[in-house]
Amino acid sequence: MLHRLLQGTGPDSATAAAVAAYNLAHRSPLLVSEVALGLALLAFIPFLAALVPVIWRARQEPLAVALAISGGVFVAMGFVSNAAETALIGVADSNQPAAVLALDQLQGRIPVVWTITALVAVLSLAIQRTSLVWRRLGSVGLVAAAIFLLGSVFSVLGRTPEGSSYLVGVGLFIGWMLLLSAGLWRSAAGSTPPRP
Repeated sequence: MLHRLLQGTGPDSATAAAVAAYNLAHRSPLLVSEVALGLALLAFIPFLAALVPVIWRARQEPLAVALAISGGVFVAMGFVSNAAETALIGVADSNQPAAVLALDQLQGRIPVVWTITALVAVLSLAIQRTSLVWRRLGSVGLVAAAIFLLGSVFSVLGRTPEGSSYLVGVGLFIGWMLLLSAGLWRSAAGSTPPRP
């Protein structure tokens, strides 16, 4: 959430001059947002590592493997996107419009949303089959995964890397992950035996 908030609304247009000017004017918050994103991706690794064995022990081995793969690819693509965005900030004052445009297109079109689609779909199926958290959250997740899938297609076909619906997708993913985390926290607290 911090990454998205610090990113702001973005440049007014997709021209090299507008993208470079925006990145120069917001350099410090943008760099802090990239550090926040990197830390969040690192924090996701132990989250994933703790969740995969739980699903495996629930006798949903294929889903556990799918979760490990989709989660690993999500983290990898997140770091690639992070690198492209950081490079874009770095070349903003280089007077190289081609580099600015290329990095802007690259950071916006890295297939993070495809990996989010897979991750949310797998987690939603795991929720429905294992009752990790409220089963309705699994249904909501499958609907969200369908929305992310549509967003993925529009990201590839669109003229600009991130359309106006991008923020809706980001908000939906953050909201769903917060609900999942709260559900897992509650479930873990309810199943922990009291200490003597």
